[in-house]
Amino acid sequence: MSESAESVKVEVPRAVEKSPGRPTDEALMQELAQGGHHAFEELLTRYETPVITFCYAFLRNREAAEDIAQETFMRVFRNAKRYLPVAKFTTWLYKIAANLCINELKKGKLRNTLSLDEPAGSDPDGSRIVDRIASDSSSPLNDMERAEAQDLIGKAIEHLPPDQRTTLVMVEYHEMQYQDIAEILEVSVSAIKMRVKRARETLRETLKMLQGGK
Repeated sequence: MSESAESVKVEVPRAVEKSPGRPTDEALMQELAQGGHHAFEELLTRYETPVITFCYAFLRNREAAEDIAQETFMRVFRNAKRYLPVAKFTTWLYKIAANLCINELKKGKLRNTLSLDEPAGSDPDGSRIVDRIASDSSSPLNDMERAEAQDLIGKAIEHLPPDQRTTLVMVEYHEMQYQDIAEILEVSVSAIKMRVKRARETLRETLKMLQGGK
């Protein structure tokens, strides 16, 4: 993939939900293109933390993830006039971030400094990714078991293959649609489904190990 993704015309027919009094991402981009810098601040408020988490899923390094997220938004700002509404904003945004992350990975040697067990992103109540995965258990977990499950699942996520880990974060944390993820990562929808299936199987086995030890 190359930096040309910044101006890619991604056809996403699914309509963007509109809330009364709250401009869509696409409307904010149009405003930014016309010089409305406060629109950029709103986009930053909405997506800075999700983009950092997305970048960390690739890079496993907090500082690098923050740097790449900053560069991603700088490119959004610089290329606002090139953005076309036929491309869903989040698909365009994460595609830029993905390209930058892939380029960064080619440089090698990154350190792990952040846990995925952090509230943020699109979760309105600050839910944690490990909470949602733990809740998939066939039997309810008490508080102590949930704490153990969070720790175990967090470690399991850390050790997933990079493609599975990144895709799982996009599905579970960002609650993104498979088609959108496929557009961003430039793979087929079936490949995305297989990655998620395998990742979830691994995490379910982790929970079985936890509960089997009781």
